[in-house]
Order: sequence, then structure tokens, then C-alpha cells
Amino acid sequence: MSNAYRIVFACPKDGHNINLQRKCSKQALSENEAMKIFGQEEIACENPRCGWRGKVSKTRLLRILPFDWIYFPAD
Repeated sequence: MSNAYRIVFACPKDGHNINLQRKCSKQALSENEAMKIFGQEEIACENPRCGWRGKVSKTRLLRILPFDWIYFPAD
């Protein structure tokens, strides 16, 4: 298990939610830290009719949701 975050951004074109899930070693993640860490990543709107693509830094952060990333190694 390891720390991970689901970060939800608003699509700048239509306001749809864009989810980004990443592992992170930090126990707590602020909005400023999230934008510094993930700001240069490319994302795309999840709505098939929208088609927006761009950098995280061009979006508005809505939520940061921590969770435990559970993985099982292959046998």
C-alpha cells in the first residue's frame, strides 16, 4: 500500500470534471503543492463531446481526495 491522491480539475472549456490519480510520498497535499507537482502534466477532458486537451496548469483545481493505492505483485 502507498499514499495516492485523486485530484479533480475543472475542464476550462465546459467545466466537466477531469480526474488525475497519482501516487505521492507526501502525507498531506495542499492545492499549491498539487499544482507544483502536477502542473506540467498533460490531461484531457473525460467528456467525449468536449475534446479539450492541455496542461493541468490551465485548469482549476476542485478537490484533492487521498486514498491508499493497493497493489498486488504478480506471482
